Amino acid sequence: MMLIHKQLVFGLLLTASVIALPIRAATTSSFMDADRSFTFEKGSGLYQVRFNYTGENWTHADVAGIHIHTEKPIAILPMQYTDPSAMQPGAMVKDRYIGKQWNRITQRALARRLEARGFFVLTPSITQYGEDLPGFQAFEHFIAGVHKGNTNVQTILLTADAHIPNAQNPMPGAQMLVTGTNDRNHKWEAHLQRYMAPFYEAVELGNRGARVRGGLSNEEGSSAAWHPLIERAAEYGPEVTIIEVARAIDIVEKAGSIEKGEAWASPLFDAIADAMQSWAFRD
Repeated sequence: MMLIHKQLVFGLLLTASVIALPIRAATTSSFMDADRSFTFEKGSGLYQVRFNYTGENWTHADVAGIHIHTEKPIAILPMQYTDPSAMQPGAMVKDRYIGKQWNRITQRALARRLEARGFFVLTPSITQYGEDLPGFQAFEHFIAGVHKGNTNVQTILLTADAHIPNAQNPMPGAQMLVTGTNDRNHKWEAHLQRYMAPFYEAVELGNRGARVRGGLSNEEGSSAAWHPLIERAAEYGPEVTIIEVARAIDIVEKAGSIEKGEAWASPLFDAIADAMQSWAFRD
């Protein structure tokens, strides 16, 4: 009797451990463009990327397509921001950089919602490739590679805007940055905006809507250029955007702190997830 009990317990534990394994662990990817050689290869597993980069034509992604073997729609939720001492720390509030923290909050919040809505979610982070310019090249090319290798992909990066205007961002605040060098999908942009509108009405914040970031430079890595993350991915599918949720100082003022911003913005996260689901399953 004791032996049967031990076998039963072991069986239950084994079943529980199998159930607890991440679903994505069984998902594989494969590279397209196998007839070509690529100079660079970075990342590992599902986040591996192969690409060429010469320092020219910075809006173009010469990348091997990455086919994700899943029947689910794909959502890419990038972690773009770095530690304060690194290349791109993000907005500052009261002498504190909050870019990485807010990006982590938004990535986690949206990933949870999208997985529940039937998406296969990819969460690439700049730390996987290196917090320097070569790392950003790999990071951006990975996102482009997934867009190139699949047909139902949406990339959303939710950020907090700085409050000091500049030439590329003359009106800081809520806005949806989209491609300026490739054909846009205006229907997708309007679709997301319709879902997001009630949140901005409720919190009494303006939302500039979809706009091209604008470019004053063609130098790779320059902040005066169109955002390479958007342009490189949008070459293979325009459903890619960096959404400034609001100015960072507005989030802190409205929510009480950046940490409390997750609860404050939860209706927006729900709306964006619903919009992405509605778009992905529209057919």
